Order: sequence, then C-alpha cells, then structure tokens
Amino acid sequence: VKRARQENQRAPVTWLQNEVTGLRNQLPFYASRVCETAIEQDSIPQVGFPARYCLREVEDRHELDFSQNLNTSSYVNVVAEPEEEEVALMGLKVNLADQTVYPSSFQMHNHCVACIANLWNCPKPKNFETTKAYAGAGTVGSTEACLLAGLALKFRWRQWYAKTFNKTQKEVLSVQPNIIISTLYQAAWEKLFKYFDVVPKFVSPSYKSMKIDPEKVEALIDEETMGVVCIMGNHYGGQYDRVDLVNEIVTKVNKEKGFQVGIHVDAASGGFIAPFQKDLPEWDFRLSNVLSISSSGHKFGEACCGTGWLVWRQRENLAEHVAISVSYLGGHADSYTLNFSRPATGVYSQMYKFQRLGIEGYTSIMDNMMTVAKYIRDGLKEMKGQDEKTPLFTILDDGDAQCLPVVTAMLNPSLQLPFDDIDLQYALSQGHWYVSGYTMGFEDPLGKEKKPLFHDQPSSKTMFRIVVKSNLTIRLAEHLLETFRKARLFLLEHGEGYSKYPHKKVKLHRQNTAC
Repeated sequence: VKRARQENQRAPVTWLQNEVTGLRNQLPFYASRVCETAIEQDSIPQVGFPARYCLREVEDRHELDFSQNLNTSSYVNVVAEPEEEEVALMGLKVNLADQTVYPSSFQMHNHCVACIANLWNCPKPKNFETTKAYAGAGTVGSTEACLLAGLALKFRWRQWYAKTFNKTQKEVLSVQPNIIISTLYQAAWEKLFKYFDVVPKFVSPSYKSMKIDPEKVEALIDEETMGVVCIMGNHYGGQYDRVDLVNEIVTKVNKEKGFQVGIHVDAASGGFIAPFQKDLPEWDFRLSNVLSISSSGHKFGEACCGTGWLVWRQRENLAEHVAISVSYLGGHADSYTLNFSRPATGVYSQMYKFQRLGIEGYTSIMDNMMTVAKYIRDGLKEMKGQDEKTPLFTILDDGDAQCLPVVTAMLNPSLQLPFDDIDLQYALSQGHWYVSGYTMGFEDPLGKEKKPLFHDQPSSKTMFRIVVKSNLTIRLAEHLLETFRKARLFLLEHGEGYSKYPHKKVKLHRQNTAC
C-alpha cells in the first residue's frame, strides 16, 4: 500500500489509467494493482474501475458485517427469492412519485394498500368503485408511516380544539398537543415528539406484562390529547397491547367529556402476524376509535428493507390533512408521503410477496416462526445456573401464542451472577450469533434523563431478545441453543472478571431500537 501511494504521488493517474484501460484489467481483482491500493476515505477516485472490481470491493466490505441470517436482533426480513430480487431491481428505475409516467406502478401501490386495508378490516371508502383506492400510503419503513399518522392526528386535533374553545388557528398553534404512549415505543415516535412539537405522555408498564394499562390511559387523557398509541407487538417482548380495552376507555372519555380522541395502532411488527393468528381480541378497524394503523412491510410482511405501510380509516379529516397536490410532473396527483421521489422497489417487492405467499403462505410462515420460537424458549427454560437446579433465565415474553415470534428473557436475578445479559450478548457473538442485550431504561426524548422502561424494574436491569424470522429454522435454532450452552459454561467459569468493569456498556432504548 505504501509503495502504491508513493507511485501515486509521482504519477497520480497514469498507472491507474493503464490498469483500468489496458489488458491487465482482465486479471482477477486480487491479482490487480487496484487490490493493493488504499481507497481514499473522503474523495471520489480520479479514474473509475471496472465493474467487477467495484463489485468485489463492496462484497469484501460487506463480509466485515455480521451475517444477516444470524442476526436475531433485527426484525427486518432477509429472505428474497431470485425472482423477487429481479422485481426489486426493476423497481429501482421507477420513481413512484411520478404517477403520470408510471401509472401502472402506482396502481400496484394502491392494490397493496387495498390488500392491507382489507387485511385490517378497514371500512371500504364510499368512492372506492371509482377511485379503486383506500386512504393510505406506501412509506419508507413504518417510521414514516408513524410520522404521517401522527401529523394527521395533530391537524385533526387542531380543528377540534379551535372549534371547541373558540380559538383562531394562530392561537391554536401556540398549544402543544400530547399523545399517550407506552415507554416501549419505537424510535419513530421520538422523531414525532422532537420534529413536530408533540408532547409525549408515557405509560410505564410492568415488566411482567409489557402492555399498556388502559386505566392509566384514562387518567392521562385531557383536552390537549390528540390520540393514544397502542402497540401491536412491542419490539422488546413482542406483546400486544389490548387495543380493545383502550378503545372502551377512549369511547367512555370521549362521551363523558366531549372529546374526539382517536387511536393509532403501531403494528410495525404485528401488522402481518396478528391477522393470521386465531382468537385474538379485536385490535384493528373493527374498533370504532382506531383511526389509523401502520406496519413495516419489511418485517413480517416479508418484503425488502425500506418497505412500510399506513392505512387511515377514511380520507376525511385524516388523510386529507397530509395530502399535497402535485401537478408539475405532467399531470395531477396527491402525495401523502413526507419524502417525494422514491423507488418502487418496496411496492414491487410487497406485490410479489402477496402474490407468492397468499393467505395460506403467510399463515404457514407465522406458524413456523411461532414453532421455532417455542423451541428456543423451551431450550432456554431447561438451562440451569451454577447450582444446576435454579433456572438460568427468567422468561419475559408472552409465551407460545397471541404474540410475536419473539423470545425475551433475562438472567435469573436470584442467581446473583457477576455478569449480565449484555455480557451474554458478547459471549454469544463468539459463535457468530447476534443477540441483543439491553438495559431496562430509555432516554427521555425531552428531558434527556435516563428513566426506567418499567415501573417495577430499575433502569440498570438488563434483558435480551431473540427475534425469530422466517429464515431461522429449527436446525439454526439448534445451533443457537448450543451456542447459549457454550456461553453459559464460559460465563460461569470466567464471569467474575466482568464484575471488574462497572459498567463499560450502556444500551438505552433510544440508541438500540429495532428497525
């Protein structure tokens, strides 16, 4: 590398031009002089390289990442058939914002929104026969979907507040609305609080249930409350909030106090799991106060990364608040998204998966993932502490049904071990598995102080989570459990050493949310 740099200084581009344009560029990458040349970190090269060299460079750097197939920390799908990859590449060339030039692609977008709306039991719009469209949008992940839903709630609340309290629009702008949400919120909502001047009212659940308490919700609702967020599958333990019980509370308060508080269901993970599970309490648009639902298509929707969806109950007084009319691309169209130009990759990928899997396929995938999650959970239950009697782990998730395929646990506090769940994460990584450990705390998005996630556990307590995605088969799960057993032996033998490093690692909710 040093020699190459010296030669580079004497003749900045001559040898590189010869390398690229001459016969020697027929050499394999590792036999070329390009291979021994350090890439500048802050500048574009003077001369370009052959395509296969560029591909090799990116592939080599990718090798330094953890294997996406062994990453149990993220919910993002990593499975794509060759045909789906072809479809995704096709979508890279299509700007979905330009509905006039790409009308068929946008019809696919509307088709996906309609499929999801029906999956979530959304009432059919009165003008559906002419528009063939539900009030909704494809988004960049569920983050954009949550922000759009929050904005619609905010503008809806402003109209109600101005009319109810005889305020001008300018006077209303000086009042910050609030939104009620569990402390187990995903990072998207912190963006809403910070970027759009919305005050969060947090409900801290118990670590035993990880579900929002409807009675605490009732106590927090006031005239400045624009909505309540219910989470269908929090990313820590995979539990579903009881949306039906919160709906009853909201109905009661609205009737007694003349409010119009609505519910947004954050189904980032559960939106493509719950519809395929039996005997769940109602959680979707069947409940009268549910005004919008968001989900990540790139999670259990099995689409490619960056795919998200939002469906509103109706356009009136909801979606219409965030619609922007666009006419400068050669036609007239409404845009519902925060960003404008974006590839059709997510829509194409989701369309492919809907047609490829069908209801039966999604149900089968869900059953498989729940089965593997149970297998891992049962394996962890069998592991014992240093006395070979006391369970090594305390299971924190919701069990084998009516939840996400997620296994969440913590090292048994009664064992008083010198290491914690984050030390366990590092030990497991020696077997190539990425299993995230977390402290039970989060950074308040407004005050910046560290607060506990749960009302009955300190913020310093730790836990870990395993997300079972469709690629995590029983055979991989067997290896994961064997890796846990090896990590157990290592930590029990060497764990005292961890007590000498208090506490070198701090993982907060804000820093380590699932995407």
